Amino acid sequence: MTVKLPGTPTLLLCPRAQSRISYPAYFFKLEREKDLRMKRHGYALSSIRDFNPSYFAMVMATGIASIAFDAMPFPNIGRALFILNSVLYPLFCIMLIARALFFWPNLAADIRDLPRSWPFLTFVVGTNTVGMQLVIFLQASGLASLLWLVALVGWIVCMCLIVLNLVASPRETILKAVNGATLLTVVSTISITLLGARLLDPTGGHADYGFSAIWALWAAGFILYLFVISWIIRRLFFSCFKVTDWDAPYWICMGAPAIITLAGSEFVIRIPKTIWDGPQQITLWMSFFAWVVGTLWIPYLLVMDVRKLKQTSGSAPLWLRIFPWSRLAFGGKYYSYSPPSWSRVFPMGMYASCTLFLGKASGYRVLELISSYWVWFALLIWSLTLIGTLRSFISSNRVYQ
Repeated sequence: MTVKLPGTPTLLLCPRAQSRISYPAYFFKLEREKDLRMKRHGYALSSIRDFNPSYFAMVMATGIASIAFDAMPFPNIGRALFILNSVLYPLFCIMLIARALFFWPNLAADIRDLPRSWPFLTFVVGTNTVGMQLVIFLQASGLASLLWLVALVGWIVCMCLIVLNLVASPRETILKAVNGATLLTVVSTISITLLGARLLDPTGGHADYGFSAIWALWAAGFILYLFVISWIIRRLFFSCFKVTDWDAPYWICMGAPAIITLAGSEFVIRIPKTIWDGPQQITLWMSFFAWVVGTLWIPYLLVMDVRKLKQTSGSAPLWLRIFPWSRLAFGGKYYSYSPPSWSRVFPMGMYASCTLFLGKASGYRVLELISSYWVWFALLIWSLTLIGTLRSFISSNRVYQ
């Protein structure tokens, strides 16, 4: 090996001296690669350990937006969102299963904590939403039926655990734990009936019994909404509720009656009058009532969202004052994204879908016109939240790098 320094003659190094120069650099490179592998391994483990089940709300939001666009003259957008969901749903399921296998004490601690147990119901809703997409886009009723059974078992397990938490918790703890995410008990219940109505064959031998059972569960979900929303109204309007306490899951105050409306409209559209003539008009009027309730929530939700997102340590920039939801994706110190942000997007997409299908069930075409405008606002918020999700993932990866 030769070494040439400026202004000096060329030096010839013996093999022993050559090894002293090359080996340390080689071992340093190996240690660096090993350290990088360990950091990546640590990042993967921490991602599994801290996996937030609220990410299934991303599946919910993407799926319901897909269904809404497919029912409109934009099937290509709906299909693209379905393809995205076909990647997201298995990925999140693998993450949740891995967390249960490798970090069970961590997962069990979340389940036993009442406020952190509500988001696990997003798995049920997300599963039923993907099942709806499979029926609509691929006519895969068999696979959708399997997902419906998985969702039903998950719903039973989650509801039982939540009931046990409620029984074991004092009244003060329950009052503090009640928030917008509590309404996932309603949304998950109605999602079971929504996919079930799609899968039932009206020409089957015992279709009337099946529709009666699903309708009874739908009505129970409606009653559950009236009960839970009374507690949330008490917290929002009759207690010391501050803007800083506001969070995206409160949008489910509108999302829950929206999915009730969608399921009711599905009953009216799909169940033949020869099977189910009597309750059909009752279901339609109940659906209208739920839609009105959800619509009345929208101005309050928008105002509270704007007030919360405009809160900054100093003077808010112009772009933030014009469209506060931009914080979900952009801004340095103004960037404001968290996994529960998807709980805002799902109700927006659900409102577009339920308004569209209620218009078809009732014959009031003005409802379809409302839906055709609202769905684009929902898609905009979905896009901003998706950018915020990707930005959060990239920044987290950089920390480990």
